[in-house]
Amino acid sequence: MSKYARTKWLKNTLYSLAYEDFYSSLTNALKESNYVFFEKNNLKKRWANLPKDKNHFTIGEVGFGAGINFLNCCNEWLKMDLDNKRLTYFAAEQSPLRFKDLKKAQEKWTSLDTVSKEFLLNYPKLCGGFNFIELCNGKIQLCLMIDDAEIAFEKLIQSRASDSKGLPNIAVDAWFLDGFSPKQNPSAWSEKLMNQISRLSSVGTTSSSYSAASAVQNRLRRHGFDISLCDGFGAKREMITAKFKAHTNISSSLPNLKWYIRKNSNAKPSENLIVLGGGITGCTTAAALKKRGFNVSIIDRHGKVGKEASSNSRAVIYPKLSTESGSLAELNLMALKLATNYYRELWANNLGEQCGVLLLPTSNKESEEFFKLQTKHQCNDKFFELVNLKEIQKISGIKLDITHGLFFPYLGWLSIPEVCKFLTKKYDIPIISRDVQKISLVESDNSWNIFDGNDLAVANAKTLIIANSYEAQHLNPTSYLSLQKLRGQVTEFRSNQESEQLNCVICGDGYLTPSVNGIHACGATYNHNNFSESVSEIDHQANFEKVINTDSNFKNLIHNIDVADIGGWVGFRGTTRDYLPFAGPVPNFDEMKEKFSYLRLDAKKISNDIGSYFPNLYVNCGMGSRGLSYAPLCAEVIAAEISDQIPFIPKQIRLDIHPARFIIRDLKKKRI
Repeated sequence: MSKYARTKWLKNTLYSLAYEDFYSSLTNALKESNYVFFEKNNLKKRWANLPKDKNHFTIGEVGFGAGINFLNCCNEWLKMDLDNKRLTYFAAEQSPLRFKDLKKAQEKWTSLDTVSKEFLLNYPKLCGGFNFIELCNGKIQLCLMIDDAEIAFEKLIQSRASDSKGLPNIAVDAWFLDGFSPKQNPSAWSEKLMNQISRLSSVGTTSSSYSAASAVQNRLRRHGFDISLCDGFGAKREMITAKFKAHTNISSSLPNLKWYIRKNSNAKPSENLIVLGGGITGCTTAAALKKRGFNVSIIDRHGKVGKEASSNSRAVIYPKLSTESGSLAELNLMALKLATNYYRELWANNLGEQCGVLLLPTSNKESEEFFKLQTKHQCNDKFFELVNLKEIQKISGIKLDITHGLFFPYLGWLSIPEVCKFLTKKYDIPIISRDVQKISLVESDNSWNIFDGNDLAVANAKTLIIANSYEAQHLNPTSYLSLQKLRGQVTEFRSNQESEQLNCVICGDGYLTPSVNGIHACGATYNHNNFSESVSEIDHQANFEKVINTDSNFKNLIHNIDVADIGGWVGFRGTTRDYLPFAGPVPNFDEMKEKFSYLRLDAKKISNDIGSYFPNLYVNCGMGSRGLSYAPLCAEVIAAEISDQIPFIPKQIRLDIHPARFIIRDLKKKRI
């Protein structure tokens, strides 16, 4: 876990104690940024001449620092007002600044105030890992990777092939090499980092650096860059500019099995994209695509959004954290951080309440884990905090006996139907009312025909995204998916004098929301092999018992409830074998099984084969009970894939939520 930078202020400029250097120029930091990075990468001209079929420009930065290069690029990008184009920015920073230092540093650059204020509002409150930050309604996307640069950029993955060898072609367009001096900070200029910079570059990628060190020049040359020297900024005699010409050994930095790499597709904003399913997953996916300029519609059999499992009017963002490593724990954390910012606008529009979530332990083991989590994430700006009994009672407003818990002040509950309506209205996304039962590929143009149960044509989609939960396995291309239909019931009941005092969401064995218009919600059940759509009194009792099991004092909140005052609803979730969602292109099961059949005989065999995927077909499902948390993140993953962007999640997570993962695993274990 990263730690905050050790700094002090000298000459009204931020100074690094670790690297014994200033974060920016003492004379004019903004002019330096303009000269060294903006002008020397010829960004203004390149942005003005972006090809019509390229809807984004990608910058990679080593050493985010106080963010002046990022904010300066954002400011210039917005001035150009490029329709349906986005600036995507990947920045690595091993030791991020504390919020107060960052704010003070950025206040000096008044011309950047507009972007700076929005950035600071979204600045990560938890130090470490990948952080996706979207600004200016999607015109700017930042992936701030709080880690050592060579580790951070090594975790990025490219998923499309450009040549017969299956080498990927999604690339960074310009590099800002802005770490502290090579002598003071060698890891920011290492051979391993240069290898990753080369891997993520393509012919024409540029780079610039304040440094002119010969060691830096030589490493860039060895990794495929042509080097030029030019006048440096201010008193600096020389600086480096570079242009990428050829890959040297890109395959060495790719995983051995390239089953996740596929051939190029050609989705264009003017063409018809359709999302199948109007739940929280489908609506966030459609919104992510619309922000990128795509013409997108939603098909839902109800003719409305926010139905079935997404009909929960009091859904909680459940903060499931873990001290363990692995994709599930990392995905939960990354999704939670994104959701905190993503739903801020919706809370502001009264579609729920950002009242905070108090997480209480349900066992001695979990109680011990809370203390470990506090230690593991000690560098956090009150993203969560370990609270004692006295603080618990003050925060919750009710009397409890539990000795400690974790409080997440920036979380709360939302009405999913209202969220879905808000997103489709804001982004003007049409809803088509049809019950889709079949899809078929049109081989002449790689589009998809969509049919209802009477074999009547519903629509034709140039690109189709299947986001209809467990129903995905009823369509032929995605019938291989291991999805389980899981019943859940939420209980709603009338408040009493004691329960009206509850101020925040309580999560433990189950959850309990504060009273809204005299009604609480608690839940939820997990019923296997029960497909009844009717509300069950037995399940209501189970939900009440979950609340009481969390703390016996909850009996005071739910005593003497009249049966007539109890209501609720039933929904069915789609879950996967490993509890991770499916997000990405749909593999051709038969072709993949044949192409990688050698894994049955030798699970460790290395191959250069790339995967076989249906053209222009994607799936986004399997969220389980984490739909509200996972949906914004997975939506951006899907939209990035369709837009030919580098995904902004770590490589291992990308592979572990990939729709083809079980095909490869099952071949290795001889299950298929």
